[in-house]
Amino acid sequence: MRCRCLWLVLIALPAATVVADSPDLSFRPAGDGYYRFDTGVVRGALRLDGRSQGISSLVDVTTGEEIAYGSDHPGIFSPYRVFSTDTRYGHAARDWPTIVRRLPDGAIEARFPPADDHPLQMVIVYRWKTSDTLDVEAMVAPERAMPRFELFMSSYFAKQMRALVYVKPNFHGTGRPELLPADVNPLVDGTYLMFPRDRAAAELIFDRRWEYPPNPVQWSVTRWLAGPLAVRRNEQSGLTAVMMASPEDCFAVATPYNKTPPDGVAGHASLYLSLFGRDLDAGQTARARMRLVVGRSLTDQQAIQLYEAYRDTAEPYPQVEGDGSTED
Repeated sequence: MRCRCLWLVLIALPAATVVADSPDLSFRPAGDGYYRFDTGVVRGALRLDGRSQGISSLVDVTTGEEIAYGSDHPGIFSPYRVFSTDTRYGHAARDWPTIVRRLPDGAIEARFPPADDHPLQMVIVYRWKTSDTLDVEAMVAPERAMPRFELFMSSYFAKQMRALVYVKPNFHGTGRPELLPADVNPLVDGTYLMFPRDRAAAELIFDRRWEYPPNPVQWSVTRWLAGPLAVRRNEQSGLTAVMMASPEDCFAVATPYNKTPPDGVAGHASLYLSLFGRDLDAGQTARARMRLVVGRSLTDQQAIQLYEAYRDTAEPYPQVEGDGSTED
């Protein structure tokens, strides 16, 4: 029996007059599964067409510099692999059919209905909180028990943006947590880099889930995660994308290494968030929260402060019973 449909319903905001093409925090339907936005700081498109999902274009309004990988590629905050113990569900969640609706405040909700190869319902909501800050919330409700469930959320950035990950100091070292450049070295060359929060998370990563075809992945674990925070930065222009999640919702951060010229690993220019990482019962609803902040010349310390503020103040979005959607 299918579980009851899972919907996120936001409290409606007061209506406001919006001038066409004026900067605002709403997504606007643009046809063919695209939803345009222009916040005044960034503009671009969210793609939700049942073939590829996520922010496919994210352009800095001042300079015209593209932050996302490109419109022909999976986007930023694109749901990717879905696992539980000894099981991989389908090829990639970003390939699953979607039902999309625009919420009263201009946010976009994408619902992924259950199917034979993925017996769970998933809902992802994309919302501009401010002109430089995108909040994303993922909700899942499995139709059967899924031990050690994981949603692996992918994000692909412009190739010139260098990756950094927020890590703890080494056990035999000194210092404080830091944003460490994920640079290549001979020990990790040819593998992807995974930064789990603790030993239990590392055991989950290596429970064979990443060995199943298609496209199995070999991971190298090098440092413990200080918090789910990572950065992609253009060292020449200073344009910076800061990605974070609530620490209770994210058990690891992953990335290809930085390498010039890029090889087949570094060329992905991606960041990944491993979400949930816990047992889910049939019919249980679980939620995870993420955020992207875009800025110019953001320092490492400023990025850490943004994460700490999010970690300490983030709250679930308000919900009400009933269907408060608006169709565009």
